[in-house]
Amino acid sequence: MDTLAVFRSRSEALKIYNLLKKNHIVCSTVSTPAKLGVGCGISVIFGSTSTEAVKALIVQSGVISFVGFFRR
Repeated sequence: MDTLAVFRSRSEALKIYNLLKKNHIVCSTVSTPAKLGVGCGISVIFGSTSTEAVKALIVQSGVISFVGFFRR
């Protein structure tokens, strides 16, 4: 199952995307589903098995626009 990381800032979503790629975490950017009703319109999607690593990188990066994780 995939997980979406949703952000309120497009630039911070792309910052995390690039950070995950740099750390060899398979991911891509996708449009945030409208039904979630949150975010900037861009989310980062990755395999659920990487959630803890992604969470740690988000905290370390200092990103403040992170909304949360959603299962897809």
